[in-house]
Amino acid sequence: MNSEVLNTQLITSKNNSTIVKISKLQTKKFRLQEKMFLCDGVKLFLEAKEYGADIKYIIVDNEAVLSDDVINNIFDCKKHGSTVICVENSVFEKLTNESAPQGIITVCSFLEKNHTFSSNVENHNMKEKLLILESVRDPGNLGTIIRNAVAFGIDKLIISDDCADIYSPKVVRSSMGAIFKIKITVSNNLSNTIFSLKKTGRRVLGAALKKDSLRLGYNDFSSSDIFILGN
Repeated sequence: MNSEVLNTQLITSKNNSTIVKISKLQTKKFRLQEKMFLCDGVKLFLEAKEYGADIKYIIVDNEAVLSDDVINNIFDCKKHGSTVICVENSVFEKLTNESAPQGIITVCSFLEKNHTFSSNVENHNMKEKLLILESVRDPGNLGTIIRNAVAFGIDKLIISDDCADIYSPKVVRSSMGAIFKIKITVSNNLSNTIFSLKKTGRRVLGAALKKDSLRLGYNDFSSSDIFILGN
């Protein structure tokens, strides 16, 4: 019984006020209101802790089998102010969309150190490797792009505000923790953002399937060039 191991309360009702509040974080409106988001699974819990995220809640399925390392990390978070809650399996299922949940969900504050919502690029760093995303509305695709951007050494993503919500559970899950490792600016006016970037002397190139498009092997690309992907 994890409630005994973690020496914490056990919640048995789906109508518990805290559970209802956390459940609402599955909607974008409530995430924006509370400035918190859900991380489902062991890997995302450990990534959030390693990043130094402000972990508000850790919800544990009372019957889940967790390693000693995970248990120790939960205790460490508890020491630093995180609220640890154990719940019955039926309650945990209200909070997860995973087909094979691992029995732990982390609730984090927005990552405001790395993520901003603005079209302002006045403090733009010319050495940063940037990628622009336009109208990527599928959460799974956006999460995958975030993961691949980190793998390819991109420093910052600039995305249009009609892309999927970066804190959607599907985006966070598909990123496999990369959401904690990259800067993201959500632009409320992508045209202005692109214009501002071009004024700094950088080239902005759109990806397009056309007969006269430059091939990726074109040798005139430079490290300061910025690509736009999307719809």
